[in-house]
Amino acid sequence: MPAWAQLPRKLRDDPDVWSLLQQALHEHPATAGHLTSLRPRGPERPSHSTWFTATWVPENIDVLVKLNTTQRELFWMSAASAASQSNANIVPRVLASDSTLGELDVAWLVLERLPYHHDPAWGAVAFPPLLEAAARFQVFAADVDTSLAYEVGVETMRKWVIGGQDLCPQAEVLARDLDRDWAWVTSVAEPEVVFGDLHFGNAAFRSPPPRPRALLFDPIPRRTPWPFDPAYFEVACGGSGLVRQMAAIRAAQGRPTCGLAETDRLAALYCAWMSLLFWGIAARSSPDAPERKRLTDYVTAAARLDR
Repeated sequence: MPAWAQLPRKLRDDPDVWSLLQQALHEHPATAGHLTSLRPRGPERPSHSTWFTATWVPENIDVLVKLNTTQRELFWMSAASAASQSNANIVPRVLASDSTLGELDVAWLVLERLPYHHDPAWGAVAFPPLLEAAARFQVFAADVDTSLAYEVGVETMRKWVIGGQDLCPQAEVLARDLDRDWAWVTSVAEPEVVFGDLHFGNAAFRSPPPRPRALLFDPIPRRTPWPFDPAYFEVACGGSGLVRQMAAIRAAQGRPTCGLAETDRLAALYCAWMSLLFWGIAARSSPDAPERKRLTDYVTAAARLDR
């Protein structure tokens, strides 16, 4: 598995394993008698999990069965689903879950299957629904008492910045001034638990444009200042001004934010740090000239900030 992968192993992708998993799902007390038309499903994007589709009876709900999940995902998806029943929806409904499957050491979830996925043709209208869902997750997470969140402090950020430093010469400025920049960031945006892996591949939609409504899955909760989510999303998916948008959403929720100048400085720093993260873990392995320029532009903008 890649060094950045959340899971330590994959399940073998062959009919004998699928048959074993199907039988175990039909026998598990939480799913026995509930899953019909259960069949393997190839994921639409690379995944380290094993997937099935089915219908959940007697409600006749289309579902996805995700096997081989992390304990973090199992906890947060189940907890967020339970909270969503009496609150604004955050994640698709979790109909069943467990940390084992019979005698198999495999954590799993049965998730409501939503009808729509992101289409690039939707354009900019697709970005706000994910930011709103991430903001709802942050509100929910603030009241959750668990250690199942990664601490993303200055040393983690240093590792990411150094790991992507060969993107461009300006990255040296971000490495040199990281301690000073981090001290400022945490003075205006205290760490809290955020969704941690916000991008279109981790969202599905109950409704399409003109009023798309997004729910999230595959969380990697991290305790870190709030600009992490929108900056990560912007760099990963080609958005623009998403830290400003998230600040406006948080202000409407009555949650802590800061002035426009501070927000823009937060955006510059975080988008640069996220650019170095993405370059370090993925982009450098298949360099694309326009993408490299986009990441370099973020880093250059942050390097030119007054300090």
